[in-house]
Amino acid sequence: MVLHRDIYWLGKQWAVTGYGVQAVDKKLEMRFDVEADRIWEEGLAESMRSESWFDEHDFSLALGVARRRARENPNTFRQVLTDEK
Repeated sequence: MVLHRDIYWLGKQWAVTGYGVQAVDKKLEMRFDVEADRIWEEGLAESMRSESWFDEHDFSLALGVARRRARENPNTFRQVLTDEK
């Protein structure tokens, strides 16, 4: 339950990693992580808005960074081949 080893951006609550967008807090147990192939979906923040811990601004920044990286370098996000996330 750790962040993917490749960390491209680290915010207060969210990180952009080789996996996609991940919540930094391990206590969330990856329940809210967004895999790279889902970063283009609309309404990703919708289900989290009711969570008291959720920082929508930080999530939006992370999502923007992930989308930009995906456009500029599609190899940024690669499939995980081990039990590492």
